[in-house]
Amino acid sequence: MKSIDIVKLAYRALFERKTRAILTILGIVVGPLIITTITASVQGLSQSAINLILRDVSPEAIFVTPLNGYLSSYTITQLSHLDGVVYVVPFYTIPVTIYTSKGEISTTILSVNIYDLQKVLPGISISSGTAPSAQSYNQVAIGYDLQNPPSPNQPSLHVGQEISVSVVLPNGGQKTETLLVTGGLSDFDINLGTISINKALIMSYSIGEEIYGTKYSGAIVLASSLQDVSKVVSEIHQYLGSYVSVNSAQDVVSFINQQVVSFNLLLLIVSSASFIVAFISVLTTMITSVVERTREIGLLMSLGFERRQVMLMFLSEATIMGIIGGGIGTIGGYFSSYGFLDFLLSSPLFESLHAEPIFTITQAVTLFLFIVLISTFAGLIPAYRASKIEPAKALRYEV
Repeated sequence: MKSIDIVKLAYRALFERKTRAILTILGIVVGPLIITTITASVQGLSQSAINLILRDVSPEAIFVTPLNGYLSSYTITQLSHLDGVVYVVPFYTIPVTIYTSKGEISTTILSVNIYDLQKVLPGISISSGTAPSAQSYNQVAIGYDLQNPPSPNQPSLHVGQEISVSVVLPNGGQKTETLLVTGGLSDFDINLGTISINKALIMSYSIGEEIYGTKYSGAIVLASSLQDVSKVVSEIHQYLGSYVSVNSAQDVVSFINQQVVSFNLLLLIVSSASFIVAFISVLTTMITSVVERTREIGLLMSLGFERRQVMLMFLSEATIMGIIGGGIGTIGGYFSSYGFLDFLLSSPLFESLHAEPIFTITQAVTLFLFIVLISTFAGLIPAYRASKIEPAKALRYEV
């Protein structure tokens, strides 16, 4: 008898006992279903987060902030002369309090050339009004949350409004200024160091220079290419040592990717319990099947079946259950990940993300083959025992 005929015989024999076969297949389905659902959802979320970061932040951008004190003009000049650096955007951060009819708002002025800022943070844009002029001392653009406060009890600001602010000076004193809101920023849910752009006031470089002179709060360094980022980061560390904190968009991307790898490894370890259940389920089913079909095995052998053909028939049954269970689990898990991902995106934690499940063909094939291998291996011992049954004894066997 040909091998394909033996496989067909195994398939018919398997589903002669439908209830047991279906329950076993369901036990196999659980593992790949859980792994595919969660992995596809997590990978979709992480890729969406990476896309959001790289959309809003230049991948060549490097953020340099002093851990204590300020960056000097000499430091800024030295940074601009490092190999692989295109230019440097220094900035000032100035603590302020905004006075409104509904109360006070504590926030920060980000004093920077907004056009230079947009080169390194392309996601920043003016959604209404105009940007503060480069030489102005009283024009300001307001962050998204200041225009659209998350709570109705919080005061809101709008374009064209004059606001009174108290500016904290380097010597600890304060100065009251009246500013004109000329523009409003679009939603930009990324922080610049400890500053939330959505909650900040953006003013010209001139105001920071007037108040702080050459004492810069930090700088954004733009590398000439993506390949130069790590080299420039290393040069900055060599030049400034532990005096500064150095971060890049690529650091964030690498961190997210590392977390995804760690999560997938943890998920695989946890899901190993479901693989053990699948293994035991197939093993138990096949042992029971061999016992129940002892006389059938004896009859087949008396009709000319070889021992290896008997073994192949039972291995085929185990493999068929693995193929069906692994296929349903992997495909079903991918489609169920859409619902699971929608559930995750409904959380306020992920509301700014727009994600699709990601599960590569390589991952799907690897998982599927692993499940089939587990099922086949589980059927190996029962199949071997079936092939060793003596036909004469088997024909006299009573269940």
